Amino acid sequence: MVRATLKQGKEAASRWGNAGSMGRALAEAAAAVLPMSWVPTAFPVQASGVDAEFLNRTLVGVAEGARITRAERVGGTSGTTDRVRMALTWDCGDQPHLPAHVFVKSTPLTAKNRTMVAALGMARNEVLFYRHARSALSPHAAPRCLFADAGFGARHLLVLEDVTERGGTPRALADDIDAAYARSMMVTLGQLHAAFWESPHLHTDLRFVRPERSRPGFALLLRQFRSVRSKLLRSAEHELPAEVRQMAQFVNDNDWALHANWEVGPQTLIHGDTLLGNTFGLSDGSVGLLDWQVLYRAPGMRDVAYFLTHSVPAEVRRAHADEFLQIYLETLAESGVAEIPTLARAWDALRLFAFDAWDSSAICVLWPGLQAPENVQASFARANAAIVDFDVMPALRRYV
Repeated sequence: MVRATLKQGKEAASRWGNAGSMGRALAEAAAAVLPMSWVPTAFPVQASGVDAEFLNRTLVGVAEGARITRAERVGGTSGTTDRVRMALTWDCGDQPHLPAHVFVKSTPLTAKNRTMVAALGMARNEVLFYRHARSALSPHAAPRCLFADAGFGARHLLVLEDVTERGGTPRALADDIDAAYARSMMVTLGQLHAAFWESPHLHTDLRFVRPERSRPGFALLLRQFRSVRSKLLRSAEHELPAEVRQMAQFVNDNDWALHANWEVGPQTLIHGDTLLGNTFGLSDGSVGLLDWQVLYRAPGMRDVAYFLTHSVPAEVRRAHADEFLQIYLETLAESGVAEIPTLARAWDALRLFAFDAWDSSAICVLWPGLQAPENVQASFARANAAIVDFDVMPALRRYV
């Protein structure tokens, strides 16, 4: 009884400490619904404001003696950010190898998406990643950033290299990748996590990389996931395996305590949204990561579990799961991590973190527009199969 009371007291204190974060999230969300022009910024908040004049000021040092004479939209999509590919026309004299395209990410077009991005601090996260953390990673790990700034209420602008110009192929969540692609992803994640493994920088210049439960808007996100699980459990439209139903109910009853485990064990910077659609493959076989909006501080295995749960085809995962985990662990060791988990401990962490990947897939089922329908269908089928295959319940019970 005393132990239970102490545990409840610690959880209450942690939730109270999160209240300030929730207040900031609500303020950001309130600004997000205001008309774009009502919140001033020192940069264009939409890709439509990114013209040749702005890019010439921005790309100073990229192309000395050359000027962009035209910047034209040639493609893009809109969702949690407005994403635009722009073709550049140069007056470059004798300068070779100037970028023919750039990729622009800017403020979401809809108030609904702006509210989510603002409440969770997503735009600010990505800007700070490119300003303070990108340089610690290998060239293939993420796009090169040419401009990054963020304001209030999800207003932001990123000008990034177009990875297709160096042979990059962005993937979609519904793609059927092979084992070779997943192996390369394990190497990329191992190198990423090793670069920040228990780093003192997480408490100084990288202190914006927050522990999960103190992230902006996390309490709001937890409520949303709880609602999603409840709706799916009641739904007659979506058929859930018995193991998934049991997991969803257990997590609804214990989510705060389960997420406390994100702060246990070696901490590192994690990408936070390692779904297949946020990756690109390069011609040398390496894999890079896009969309660093939800990075935070946690055990690295959380990124690994997220990817293996809903982004790897079930037949590939079943045939190679041990191999994938071993490659990740070996990459940590080769990259300088002194004490790496055993394979058994890695599996235990995978089973714990898998429910979080399922949550992220499930929310797309009930919130149209976050992913294309074919991506939602493929992701949710993989996630349901993974929860069954991983036998997650014994692990979840141990962590509460």
